[in-house]
Amino acid sequence: MESEDVEDALQCQEQEDELVALSSIYDERVFKKLQSGGEVSIHLELPEKFEVKISTSKEIETTADDEDVDHTSDVPWDLFPVKYLPPVVLNFIFPSDYPSIQPPQYTLLCKWLNVLQLSKLCKSLDTLWEESPGEVILFRWIQFLQEETLDILNISSPFVLTTTVEIPSNDPSFDARSVQNIASSAVLLDAVLDFDRQERDRVFRISHYWCGVCFGEKTGTDCIAFPKCEHVFCTECISEYFKVQIESGSVKALNCPDTKCESQALPSQVKNLVSPELFAKYDKYLLQSGLDEMSDIVYCPRPSCQSPVILEQDKTMGVCQVCRFAFCSLCKLTFHGVSPCVFRPNELRKLKMEFENATEAGKRIMEKRYGKDRIRRMIDELISEEWLVDNSKTCPRCKAYIQKSEGCNKMHCSKCRTNFCWLCGKILDQQNPYLHFNMWSSSCFNKLFEGVEID
Repeated sequence: MESEDVEDALQCQEQEDELVALSSIYDERVFKKLQSGGEVSIHLELPEKFEVKISTSKEIETTADDEDVDHTSDVPWDLFPVKYLPPVVLNFIFPSDYPSIQPPQYTLLCKWLNVLQLSKLCKSLDTLWEESPGEVILFRWIQFLQEETLDILNISSPFVLTTTVEIPSNDPSFDARSVQNIASSAVLLDAVLDFDRQERDRVFRISHYWCGVCFGEKTGTDCIAFPKCEHVFCTECISEYFKVQIESGSVKALNCPDTKCESQALPSQVKNLVSPELFAKYDKYLLQSGLDEMSDIVYCPRPSCQSPVILEQDKTMGVCQVCRFAFCSLCKLTFHGVSPCVFRPNELRKLKMEFENATEAGKRIMEKRYGKDRIRRMIDELISEEWLVDNSKTCPRCKAYIQKSEGCNKMHCSKCRTNFCWLCGKILDQQNPYLHFNMWSSSCFNKLFEGVEID
């Protein structure tokens, strides 16, 4: 009995020494000591540009009879890049006669490996124990899982996320110690992507980065990474940058400060770095610019309303749902049916400038909104009008445009046959039109040939 007690004491000491050794090698994120055992989380190092995929048409399922067979080779796939996968978790307890006789009792759990793949790993762990019976084994198991899992299971990119069903309990390929701890196959992809996002955030927070604006080094907790390009700057610099851009109304210019980089900041990032008042202003500008780019959105022309209105396809009538005003989307006046629009001169000039300065995409949007032939005809008419204003005058009686190409300043309207002065626009005496230029009291006295080049 005394020798057995000594043996038990020695084994207990070996078990305790092994746990202490593991605690000194791994941090709490990897190893947790529990009563009579522990838990090890194996975080695998994935190759560069690793992707996972899952069918978009129906669930992929593997069975014990046809493991690793793709039953949906003709269906579409969505690929998702990941940098980190959920850990393979080794839970173990020590039997009283470990390590002299028995190995640790354990289970292998993982969200993204199915039970057949985990069963294969269990078999490998058992083989390692059989090669070195009577020795402490946990460190070798952990090293094996960290370094050999991807090769043993032939895991490469893109990796197919699967679940395993319909495995008989007496199937030799199935090991009861393997557990795919996921609620259902429907949430498998979300669980993998959520872990990847959380792990990326954790690594970012504890890493150090160099800010290209203030040329200082800071931890990730004091930095911001722009999506897509992943360029990193300190939050102090970017906060001031966002503030200046929003106050100037340039909400679409909240992009990465790196030279020639156009990666846009996320609204959530902007919200974390500016005041609530400034974010509300940014949100309003962002909505406004988004609506302005939509060809089927116009604003109620009433100054007291200005609510966005959705137009029906190929229709010019808009009805504001707020103030119930029915208006023409082209001229912004009360809806006039099939009658032609009457644009104010200043509105036509604004429309002409907007069209001439627009990009090709912007011109297509305006042509869709106003009609390609219609907008070009209105612009041509405005150009003609502007030319007439600069190069002609209107008859004071019938308002017809008259161009003076040669001759004296006594003009004769061919439309209403009125005589008038080119200089002051006064209607002249029908019997003696030249009297206006010969009277001392006239403002145009002796100016019959004023401004006329005489050969």
